[in-house]
Amino acid sequence: LLLNSYGRYVPRRRAIEGGLIALGILLAAMTIAGPLSRALQRVQAPLVDLSAVTSLIAVVIGMAFVAGIAYGIVAISSQTQLQEDLPQEVRGRVFGVLNMLVSVGSFLPIIIVGPISDLVGTTAVILLVAGGVFLSGVLSIVRRGPLAPAEELATAGMMVHGTALDPTGVAMRTEDPDPS
Repeated sequence: LLLNSYGRYVPRRRAIEGGLIALGILLAAMTIAGPLSRALQRVQAPLVDLSAVTSLIAVVIGMAFVAGIAYGIVAISSQTQLQEDLPQEVRGRVFGVLNMLVSVGSFLPIIIVGPISDLVGTTAVILLVAGGVFLSGVLSIVRRGPLAPAEELATAGMMVHGTALDPTGVAMRTEDPDPS
């Protein structure tokens, strides 16, 4: 819903980077959900008793909901960019291999993270993952620098307006944004 309504105003690369940064922050915030819910339960609001709606599960669900939105922005924007950049004749094979790698990549952390979490604690593991996600967004901004003119046009509204981009030109920063 957000990407459909407002994605045309944000370059796709910035949406991906912003989503990664937001997801990292929200994952880190989940580590303090317990103390946050206890603090909110002690608040004496004059009109409304907040203790009924600020249980630990309510706080975690709220954070998870917003984190899911951030993840959706990253996943949808990344998949769209990949589909646009791949030639049509190899798209099926690339997505088949990608889905297989995602399945394998999802299985390994489940096996590895359990024992690590037992050793150092779940909070440390979640903070480590949050830091990695946050840093990947920040490093993308720093390493790739400002948007190329063609990347500024790569928004969700691009398909609506019929603007065609050359993915190689975007990657090499050689595409002319005004072909006329």
